[in-house]
Amino acid sequence: MLQGGSLFNLLDDPENSYGLEEDEWLLVLSHLSAGMNHLRDNNLVHRDLKPGNIMKFIKDDGSIVYKLTDFGAARELEDDQQFVSLYGTEEYLHPDMYERAVLRKTVGKTFGATVDLWSIGVTLYHVATGNLPFRPFGGRRNKETMYHITTKKSSGVISGVQTSENGPIQWGRELPSTCLLSAGIKKHITPLLAGLLEVNPQKRWTFERFFSQVTWILEKKKLHVYFMNKLTPHRVYLDKTEGFDAFKKILSEQTEISPENDMIILFGENELSHYVSDSTPGTDFPDTSPSRPIVLFNKNNNNISIGLDKENDATLAKSACSVGYSYRRKIDSYTQCLKIMNSAIEMLSEVVKIRLSELLEASQACSRLTKLIENQIHFFVSTHEINVKLSKESFSSSKSHPRDEEDSSYQSLQSLVLDEEEGLKNLKNQFGELSPAVEQLNRRFVREDQLKKEWEEVMRDFPRGVTSAGSKAHTYVAKLKESWQHLLRDRASRTLTYNDEQFHILEKIKMQETIKVLVELLSKECEPALVNQSEGLADWYKMAQTTFIQAEILLKDIGVFKENTRHFSESLKISQDRYLEKMASLVEEAENLKMDTIKKEEIESCKNKMESRQIKMAIKSILSTQDEVWGILRENTRLIEQFGELASLADASPSSENNTAEILAKIEQLSS
Repeated sequence: MLQGGSLFNLLDDPENSYGLEEDEWLLVLSHLSAGMNHLRDNNLVHRDLKPGNIMKFIKDDGSIVYKLTDFGAARELEDDQQFVSLYGTEEYLHPDMYERAVLRKTVGKTFGATVDLWSIGVTLYHVATGNLPFRPFGGRRNKETMYHITTKKSSGVISGVQTSENGPIQWGRELPSTCLLSAGIKKHITPLLAGLLEVNPQKRWTFERFFSQVTWILEKKKLHVYFMNKLTPHRVYLDKTEGFDAFKKILSEQTEISPENDMIILFGENELSHYVSDSTPGTDFPDTSPSRPIVLFNKNNNNISIGLDKENDATLAKSACSVGYSYRRKIDSYTQCLKIMNSAIEMLSEVVKIRLSELLEASQACSRLTKLIENQIHFFVSTHEINVKLSKESFSSSKSHPRDEEDSSYQSLQSLVLDEEEGLKNLKNQFGELSPAVEQLNRRFVREDQLKKEWEEVMRDFPRGVTSAGSKAHTYVAKLKESWQHLLRDRASRTLTYNDEQFHILEKIKMQETIKVLVELLSKECEPALVNQSEGLADWYKMAQTTFIQAEILLKDIGVFKENTRHFSESLKISQDRYLEKMASLVEEAENLKMDTIKKEEIESCKNKMESRQIKMAIKSILSTQDEVWGILRENTRLIEQFGELASLADASPSSENNTAEILAKIEQLSS
């Protein structure tokens, strides 16, 4: 394990004149909290916490560890115990200890382990900004003012600076703008610093609250976001209780964009909402990095501006090396911005293509649905025409059915059919307005890839070598640091030889020339390229924004059309059910009429059959009587003939007695 020096040495480096960068600061916070937690577990109080007693170590795998050192002033102390002995460095001393140790005032106060919390607060502020939080004019010489600043400050104040002798104190509740920490982390650590630097015993934090707050901060998910309209990087920290709405709200606080409907949030090749939902915890958001951030566009603002901070750049010019690092950071930021700009263009182009492809699929689905409903209506109409024809034929055979009632039934059925035909016509007109617009957008921006062609046209005249400016800047800053270290060694030497003086002058000239190169690299290569490309992005984004919003509007219209289609389908089903009910009623009526007709015919037929049987029976009776008559007639004729013979016989016999006897014998013979 290699030793990388103390935190104080790191802060003395011009690279860290305005504090450590965010990731390094969080590492210090994590390791400092862990070290203090270990001391508390062993009932130890350090009593001399400061950057000089925090060492940086580099492990064999390249990872960095910050460790607490110099336990000469440490002692064992229970939570409820106090101590009276005085140790520590005055800038980091708790005000009560400062009063006794520095001002030499005799006060009957004792001190507990919580005095280390004040030292932690001062140390963290120093590491974050490169400066001490409480600075009287004249520094250590102005002890009374130092004590006044630390004891008279209000709750929530984390800094107090006096810039002139006997001048007013400039109080600060926020970290300075020169601090390298993002607004996202400042939001969480400012209350932490305020709690640690609290003088009021009633409001003073405990170690438990400090450890809890640090754990809460370190467990948050860090999300890198790049706001394209301002071309500025942002960081958002989310814990497991915060979701997509909280993420948008924090972005709104940092960018002043409404979180409701004004944000286009992209990641990878899709919108961020493709990867997370409203219920996704913040700790489950996709991993990001400075080179692969979440990209944010303002949906209702297509202006692209560069977040140049020339005042801050002038402040960073206090020393050559500090300015060099500042310029290097700017160059890195600009070159990264150029890369992300191109990446964001590809991302938004791809999202637009995906959105338009989805829109086309939805439009085609609506087309198929419309055709299906059209076929359903056509079948409905055809069925109606057949039903009407058949029912009319059925009713025409019945003279007893009222003609007006029949016409009213047909008109009622016809009205149902016409209403559905009119509804289909309206649906087709609505879809006829949507379909061409969807097809046109799809042709231009999906098949012809118009957005990509437009950006290639914008980029055609831009220089291609600007993205290598970052590596050049790193080389020049390394040279600046070498020159600074050479001059630092010269300052440590009591005397310089002539040759050493010449080399000293040469190093100063080299630093001046290197600074000029860095300035030119930033002002003549990076800034113009960024300005020109941002102007091109502004023009391109107008088209992309318009297309994106058009796609959104059409998608909503498609949704409305689908809803109208659903309502129409439900209405059609109801109409068909009503139609079937009425048709069933007509069919039942026709069946009843038919049954009545059949019954009448059957009754008539039965009546005719009965009359026919009676006639037949009468004829048979007549014929039988006739036969009997004819038999009687024949018998009568025969009897008449026999009586005739008897009469002639009586006339021929002279004797009456003999005649009588013969006649009687004859009669007896006839009767036998």
